[in-house]
Amino acid sequence: MRNSAFAAFAVFALSFTGALGAQTEIEHVNRTEKLASGGTLRLKNFSGRVTITASDRSDIAIDAVRRGDRAWLDRSKLDIHTDGSTLVVDANQVEHSWLDWSRRNRIVETDFDIKVPRKIDVDVNVFSSSVTVTGVEGSHKIHGFSSKLRLEDVTGSVQVHTFSGSVEIRAKTWVENQSIDVDTFSGNVELHVPDSARGTVSFNSFSGHLNSEMPLTLHSSSRRSFMAELGGGAGGNLRFKTFSGSVQIDR
Repeated sequence: MRNSAFAAFAVFALSFTGALGAQTEIEHVNRTEKLASGGTLRLKNFSGRVTITASDRSDIAIDAVRRGDRAWLDRSKLDIHTDGSTLVVDANQVEHSWLDWSRRNRIVETDFDIKVPRKIDVDVNVFSSSVTVTGVEGSHKIHGFSSKLRLEDVTGSVQVHTFSGSVEIRAKTWVENQSIDVDTFSGNVELHVPDSARGTVSFNSFSGHLNSEMPLTLHSSSRRSFMAELGGGAGGNLRFKTFSGSVQIDR
């Protein structure tokens, strides 16, 4: 079911080929929005680059560069609004249906550079945008398709789902009941953890492999899956599921 859904998404994406033509225009948007510590940044983007960096500021600074033809820049809005304790950023808020969008063969490519308070949650959903999150201390939920996903010096739970993009996670600290959950099809995963990392590791893959520079104590294994303990177990859960992607665990 998951594979067929990804395949349908990939076929749909072909309708966007050649979307950025000779008459591409650039639109620059700068916004500063309130978001209290402990709130959530929820961002959606189709194509471009997303960089989210933690800082000592108490609000969110959004620097967006949008590229597309003039007519579609006007139709596809950059929507930024607050919903309770969540700041929502939608790069392609379109008045028309997805079918209408595909017929017009138009997209807006958006690059984001966002500065955020350190202690927030991030919830990012992209298609082909690369995503880099640095220094955030909260929960991290990242969904991509062909995106390269990188989380640098992060603290807190991590949930990453992608199809063909690579995943790199560098955990700055290891918290109680730490959770790392990565689901890919063909993307490789690189996880760096501190020496204090403890938890149960589960790995399931059709043809991928898991290698670890950190000592693992094997509990059970089969042709396509195994369970093991990292650092004596207890204190966290590390779950990896791939089709052909491989996983590397290191310091």
